[in-house]
Amino acid sequence: MPRLQLETPAARVSVLSLGGTIFMEHVAGEKAAPSQRTDLVGTSLVEGIAVEHRAIANVGSPSIRRAMLRDALAAAEEAIAGGAKGVVVTHGTDTLEETAFLLNRYWRREEPLIVTGAMRPANAAGADGPANLRDAVFAAASDDARGLGVMVCFDGALHLADRVTKNHSRSVDAFVSEPSGPVGLVAHEGIKFLYEPPTEPWRPSGGEIGQEHTVFQVALGLFDDGEVLDALSPQTLDGLVIIGSGMGHVAAPAVARIRRLTDAGVPVVVATRVPQGGTSSRHYDYPGSEVDLIANGAVMAGTLPPHKARLLLSALIEDGADANRVTEVFARYSL
Repeated sequence: MPRLQLETPAARVSVLSLGGTIFMEHVAGEKAAPSQRTDLVGTSLVEGIAVEHRAIANVGSPSIRRAMLRDALAAAEEAIAGGAKGVVVTHGTDTLEETAFLLNRYWRREEPLIVTGAMRPANAAGADGPANLRDAVFAAASDDARGLGVMVCFDGALHLADRVTKNHSRSVDAFVSEPSGPVGLVAHEGIKFLYEPPTEPWRPSGGEIGQEHTVFQVALGLFDDGEVLDALSPQTLDGLVIIGSGMGHVAAPAVARIRRLTDAGVPVVVATRVPQGGTSSRHYDYPGSEVDLIANGAVMAGTLPPHKARLLLSALIEDGADANRVTEVFARYSL
């Protein structure tokens, strides 16, 4: 793809803030806390692009709620309808990848929706928020970024929402994309795309983020036969994500416990605790392996990490998907 050269001197981008480190400052003892300042988002971040700011929330990202994301989506739709070229959502980095993934299920506009944040508070030495926000605004105004769904802009790189993950709890270079790397790089002369983005991801038939569902995550490891699964009732459980090892493996005695749930109609998705490589569907065939789990009704998460698998499963349940549909959608993330 060619490098972008902005031609419209009066482009407008809407910035919607949800809080996080980018909207925090160091206080006594250099502990970061939410700031009440209203000038942390400037109006002249990129020459030729006007920025309008609207605060949706100001919380640490583990405390983001569905209602906040529904409000952000509604505000983003309103901004685009009002003539904005794109939208930026600022967010804490702890759960940023999850919000980007969920928003990508419901953002159907051609205009870019870019999620960004910061690893250092606004008044810290070497604060990275201003550069991330500038790059995100630039990308949101980009014609070349149209039609790519939700993306994350961080440390000069653009990541597809379905692939991005936080892989460092301290570094300003905190995000990577698995298994592909970032889709593009942001520089002052334009956006350089590194590969052709994949086809459009699955999106539910409903137009907004649905209700909460009882979808648990259970991690199983060495000497763990899944006894905790005995306490889960199929009558009160909507879905389950198992965090397994390797390519999606559990101890042999856990399989019967998983089978009890799948026989009762509970969708069970198996992800892996391993950061790279994802689950398989064909490499191993022994009690507790991925082949055994599939034969007992489980679905493999592929390249999706457990937290994204949980969000996708919840969206599928909200959409009324049956077992075949759940399997089909998760198959899009298999290797």
